[in-house]
Amino acid sequence: MEEIRTLLWMVMVFGAGNPQIWKILRRHQTPQKAAEVLHHPEIDEELHLPEFVRRRLKQVTQEQVDKMLITCEKQKLSILWYGDAAYPEQLLSIENPPVLLFYQGNITLLQNHMLLTVVGTRNPTEYSLRIEKLICYDLVQVGFVPVTGFAVGVDIAANVCALEQEKPSIALMGCGLDQYYPHQHATMKQEIAKRGLILSEFLPGTPPNSSNFPLRNRVLSGLSMGTFVIQAPLRSGALITAENAMEQGRDVFCIPPADVTDRRYMGVAKYLRDGAIPVFHSQDIIYEYYTSHAHMMTASVLYEDTFRKSDSLVMAIEVSNEKRFVNERKKKETQVPSKVKATEMLHEEPLNDFEKTAVLDVSERELQVLSREVLAILQKHTVVHFDYLASVLEASMQDLNAALTELEIYGYLDHLPGKQFRLR
Repeated sequence: MEEIRTLLWMVMVFGAGNPQIWKILRRHQTPQKAAEVLHHPEIDEELHLPEFVRRRLKQVTQEQVDKMLITCEKQKLSILWYGDAAYPEQLLSIENPPVLLFYQGNITLLQNHMLLTVVGTRNPTEYSLRIEKLICYDLVQVGFVPVTGFAVGVDIAANVCALEQEKPSIALMGCGLDQYYPHQHATMKQEIAKRGLILSEFLPGTPPNSSNFPLRNRVLSGLSMGTFVIQAPLRSGALITAENAMEQGRDVFCIPPADVTDRRYMGVAKYLRDGAIPVFHSQDIIYEYYTSHAHMMTASVLYEDTFRKSDSLVMAIEVSNEKRFVNERKKKETQVPSKVKATEMLHEEPLNDFEKTAVLDVSERELQVLSREVLAILQKHTVVHFDYLASVLEASMQDLNAALTELEIYGYLDHLPGKQFRLR
């Protein structure tokens, strides 16, 4: 608590997001030591404090700090400081992370969740909103948590998409959390906080000044694995967030414009030229993180009927092709001998000693039909999830587990974390 009091005093002196706070903290290691030096700035001649800071050092008292803490308590605002275990590690890796965050809601969302920042213009076209809704619907079903700046237009549309499905989202404000901004959606903040999280680095009472939003945007991109730009003209504030994401080493995704000559999408076109990942379908984002975050994904959602029957055409086509392939194999079972050589199914190059042993074992005990179908699918994919196999093969959990166990025993596949499998 003492660290929070000290940092709160420093923020009241310097202003939220002022990089000089970190300069002093790094020089003097702890908030308490930094505060001691600031109370006697002559100790450190290299501080070079601006005149307004020197005035504020005399003006901001501990009584004012206590009053701010009482305000937070009355408004039911919690405070997270950079040394707290709940402070997100990914945010500490950016330049000038916020030393304090004020919040309401589930702070654990900032850790061990797939956060994706969604940004765009305040005046989106019908095309942009339609595509955003389709893609965000899939993403929140799989387990992604949208992070927005809670601006009118594209931002709030992502929060609404999560709310409609009773899923969490995060709103990062460019003002104090007690401000009714934007006015037409002020009550929605509490709905987001009930299921998700609202937060800000700005003190309660801070109005939504235009200078706040560029500061806010570095945090907006820093919280997430990637930033998803729905629509942006060349001078859109959303591009500041995208630029920050690139500088922070995060992914940038963009919806390709419906019309490449439309000036309302020129900012998106710029980032697509600069290497942003084009998004034609939710799978373009999901597959980007599947290898590293499969254990966080609600994989069964990817293959259920409601998902396949949505406008997610790529997944529908893929599953359809896989099922057709399986059906063709089942028909061939009646036309060819039941014994299938494992070498014909898996290898075009000489087998090593371990594989020869496995083939010898299989020749003595024929693989199940379901096991051969699993092998056929594994040949076409680098890594396959259990739920995907169950959906494509229309197999029960018990039968599929038996087939996978058999293949693992005979050395044909590796069982990976997160119920994933690959050919050995």
